[in-house]
Amino acid sequence: MNKTDPLLLIAFAVMITFFTCQISVAQDKGPTSIGGKTIAVTIDDLPLNGPNIGAARLSSMTAKLLAVFAENKVPVVGFVNESLLYVPNETEQRIALLRSWVNGEVELGNHTFSHMGFKSALLSDYEDDFVRGETVTRTLIKPRKMRYFRHPYLQMGSTAYIEDSFESFIAARGYQIAPVTVDILDWMFLAAYEQARGKGDAPAVTKVSDEYLRFAERKFGHIENVSNELFARPVAQILLLHANELNADNLGRVLKMLTARGYRYITLEEALKDPIYRRPDKYLATSDWLSVWSFAKGRTFTAPMPAEFIQKAFANQ
Repeated sequence: MNKTDPLLLIAFAVMITFFTCQISVAQDKGPTSIGGKTIAVTIDDLPLNGPNIGAARLSSMTAKLLAVFAENKVPVVGFVNESLLYVPNETEQRIALLRSWVNGEVELGNHTFSHMGFKSALLSDYEDDFVRGETVTRTLIKPRKMRYFRHPYLQMGSTAYIEDSFESFIAARGYQIAPVTVDILDWMFLAAYEQARGKGDAPAVTKVSDEYLRFAERKFGHIENVSNELFARPVAQILLLHANELNADNLGRVLKMLTARGYRYITLEEALKDPIYRRPDKYLATSDWLSVWSFAKGRTFTAPMPAEFIQKAFANQ
């Protein structure tokens, strides 16, 4: 029997170990390790977030948002509250505006009919509101199908069992959950923005807009730090925006900021392929996914908050 050279055996073992480690590292890093920083953009409360601004302004707001998304080639999923369609003397126009989102190649998802919170709702009531929330939208998007659901207020079921029951219910209808990782609190800034607009106070409008952009940048810095601490890599972020005038007037600046920070826009479908969106064993009743993972790993992070004048305007609206 021929004897094998010991040096060849050692070299072979080293080679096998190297390739095994490489495969392991590739699996751990996830899909964003090659593409760098990526982000999927979602927008809630279609057709309108916040107080009623009238048909003409709503039409202008929608056109602005769609134009900026198209100009920047951003794939978007918009989440609809169908109760917002039923405004006296505006229902037909609001349905037409919802159709314009479809025509603008925005994928539409379900956000319940009435923006119902799950925290204190009965499962049966929540499921009924979900079903009501797809009636008009399903008709508008035919032959395409609705694929995504976003929890209002990011409230998931109070227990993992209740949430699992709901997710099984919607999965049977072809849906999956659309969580978020980044909320830049535009809904809070909107109060100060609309107050300034209502007074015709142009300097105040500019002040709110500039603070919104400063806060968004700080929030992204925070989210990136949390992602790196938890996963030691960039993760596929999912941005939560809302369909309001603040974003219609400032969306271009937000997207410019994201581009400057090195983000590449991807679809929600691509983002959800990142392994971080597998729910951990330790349950937290929120679809803010970085909070879920921080909780599961026993970590606490303090997120930045908007300037005091923004918080005050929101509290007093």
